[in-house]
Amino acid sequence: MKVSVFEAEIISGTLTGKNVRLDDAKKQLKIDQDKKFRVYHIGSRSFIETNEFVNIFEMVENNQRSGYYESFSDGATIYPRQFWFIDIVLPTTKLGLDPQKPNIKTSARAHKLAKKGYEDVEISGQVESQFLFHVATGSELVPFTNLELPICVLPIEENLEEYRITKSDEALMQGNRGLRDWLIEVEKIWKTKRGEKGEAIDVYEWLNYSNKLTNQNPKTKYKVLYNSSGTYLVASVIKNAPREIIKGGVKIRTQGLIADHKAFYSDTDNEDEAHYISAFLNAPIIDRLIKPLQSVGDFGERDIHKKVLELPIPRFEPGNKVHEELSDIAQRCQAAAAEFVAPLSAKYGSVGKIRREIKDRLRDDLSKIDGLAINALNASRPQRAAFTSLDSTLSTEHE
Repeated sequence: MKVSVFEAEIISGTLTGKNVRLDDAKKQLKIDQDKKFRVYHIGSRSFIETNEFVNIFEMVENNQRSGYYESFSDGATIYPRQFWFIDIVLPTTKLGLDPQKPNIKTSARAHKLAKKGYEDVEISGQVESQFLFHVATGSELVPFTNLELPICVLPIEENLEEYRITKSDEALMQGNRGLRDWLIEVEKIWKTKRGEKGEAIDVYEWLNYSNKLTNQNPKTKYKVLYNSSGTYLVASVIKNAPREIIKGGVKIRTQGLIADHKAFYSDTDNEDEAHYISAFLNAPIIDRLIKPLQSVGDFGERDIHKKVLELPIPRFEPGNKVHEELSDIAQRCQAAAAEFVAPLSAKYGSVGKIRREIKDRLRDDLSKIDGLAINALNASRPQRAAFTSLDSTLSTEHE
């Protein structure tokens, strides 16, 4: 392995104005001398980092990625949003809301985020509740918990350890007329909007692009999720279970949880392992380590994707005291975060501010997680000098 090492200075601080004289600037800025940097290579990518994390980055460079690398998958691509994201609405008739076949329409959120050409799309009807699912996108993920999850109508049914697509003609044969009517409207709008392109790939293939929807396991108990893009990494554990919605005093039961675009997920039945992974992914040291691996946009680092899993995060070992303590603290953080996420959602319109405040409130636990994560990383590496964090100060910045 060819290693390039060079010396440099790190200059940081804030100048009092423009065109400051050099002598004055030196007084206003902090200059760290005799710093050593190394150039690391991962495939066709390369990045520069200090020697602070030399051992961990050498493991990354040598492709000693996490044992969870293959366990995580990109969420589904549920587009166009206007076809599938819905709000449950009260009917205009005196008959009231039918919990088995509620009235639904294209959600207000879908309209707000509509892609060009679909701004005018709105579908309404009554659809069987067995086709209603809660969905987690990257926008609902905050440290250790989640914001209110949107609801989708999805033409899918359980098929062993995955889902299968139900098209409009099959829905009719099954007696699901509500879904059939909804899908016929979707098919009609799709052909109108897409023209010849709509003939090449139908709306079901588009919805289930690369089988990212049907590959999700309806039977596992938990999903560990993290955001696939953004300046800062956050992760949470969400139960894959039916949920109840109360609308107009009527309880409506949705089906399981689906991970959507901008969220990477891993299905598991092991609750302790799920929270262990969540602890690691929320650890400040992990967020710090992926920074040189991320691409940089106008507002800082952005893409995360599976870069975080290129780090050698060890698999959970029952009986390992460090691993079990990480899981225990993460479960405590989940319970705490769940208590104040609702008031924070009411206070802030920005998910970034909510994430920042949750981190602030969980500062002590995050500090403990950081130390344990470093111990676990050290234990998993080849026997060389241990690495430590730059400092114990947790970032309070937000997306």
